[in-house]
Amino acid sequence: MKAIDPVPARLLLYNTVLLILGILTLPWVIYQLFFVKKRRQGLAQRLGRPPVMEKKTVWCHAVSVGEVRAISPMLSLLQADERTSDRVVLSTVTLTGHETAKRECGFVKSFFYFPLDFPFVAARAIERVNPEIFVTAETEIWPNFFAACFKRDIPVIVVNGRISDSSYSRYIRFRWFFRPILRRVSLFLMQSEEDARRIVEMGAGSETVKITGNMKYDRVPDPVFLPEGIENWAEGGFLLVAGSTHAGEEEIILRSIKEMGEEQILLALVPRHPERFNEVAKLLDEESILFTRYSELLKGHAIEGDVILVDAMGVLDGFYALADVAFVGGSLVPVGGHNLLEPAMHGVCVLTGPYFHNFRDITTALLEGGGCIVVSDPKSINESIQLLKKPGMRDKMGQAAMTVSKMTSGASGKNIEIITRLIYHNLQPG
Repeated sequence: MKAIDPVPARLLLYNTVLLILGILTLPWVIYQLFFVKKRRQGLAQRLGRPPVMEKKTVWCHAVSVGEVRAISPMLSLLQADERTSDRVVLSTVTLTGHETAKRECGFVKSFFYFPLDFPFVAARAIERVNPEIFVTAETEIWPNFFAACFKRDIPVIVVNGRISDSSYSRYIRFRWFFRPILRRVSLFLMQSEEDARRIVEMGAGSETVKITGNMKYDRVPDPVFLPEGIENWAEGGFLLVAGSTHAGEEEIILRSIKEMGEEQILLALVPRHPERFNEVAKLLDEESILFTRYSELLKGHAIEGDVILVDAMGVLDGFYALADVAFVGGSLVPVGGHNLLEPAMHGVCVLTGPYFHNFRDITTALLEGGGCIVVSDPKSINESIQLLKKPGMRDKMGQAAMTVSKMTSGASGKNIEIITRLIYHNLQPG
């Protein structure tokens, strides 16, 4: 007797919930589409109308900025392989992710927004993109999309797989729902032993799970050319670059600098999200802090004050390269942190807040290697800066950070070897 496939029953429940939520949120969705311009970005693609591809493609997916940057070394290797070089496409979910993809992965064949996870939308997108294989970064699970791939015998691979603490608790609670779907995924290429253990507990078959490491270690940032004058400005004092900051963190950093009194501390303040640029500018005005917007420097304005508000995307690496010390945001508030390797690659000691659970392995490696300091308030930030003002200590910790950034690499190559073997096997059985 043929076993009953449990996936359709799960999808029926899932789609019923989606329908109810869709009805309840319809007024909000209509408002967003009419009055929030960025919500209309790529709407046709999100509704299942990405570019039509004639050749079979290698469809890669990365939700936002962090995932795009993690997957970019792997995409470069796919591009370098003549079997896949003209077949790689990349989808994203967020506007910033889409812009980062175009800027940092311009070599891929096509960019587009990922479809909404409705059955007919997913099916239409798959027909148009024509994937030989679907590769998604960091454990993004889309039930209807995955089911549409399974129906067409399209292998689904998760690369750079990571299960955060918060995600794990949710997934375990609904393991009964996810287990049949995870069982159909071809491969899970996970970052660490803990991530591998968690995905198996969530329902993945242990035979499909491999530990290949974290591709974020493989990223080599492209040089960023900043406007003339910034380098001279940075040499005029001790430069703290506060990157990827979230609401509530700028106040703490500014209070720390104020408590240092007359000491000359230069600050490059780089909010994580573009929609907060004006909010942070207002905060600086309210604090009576003289600052210069990065966008004004692009127009030829001179730098005024000791603070630059970086109201642009794609230039953070350039500021990290000039920094004496870097703070990586999302960690003084319970966001979970961002990638500490970005400044570490430049030989810069890194400060992080206590909320670094999304990047626990990287942070732990940097802490153990002596290239990172955990701070929690203005006082601890102040004390860390005073420590790093000593050139010998700054150089020692910066070198330690760079060493850690180089010591665990090669995950992209391991993933590519596995993926291309699977693609090649599919194309030429036996």
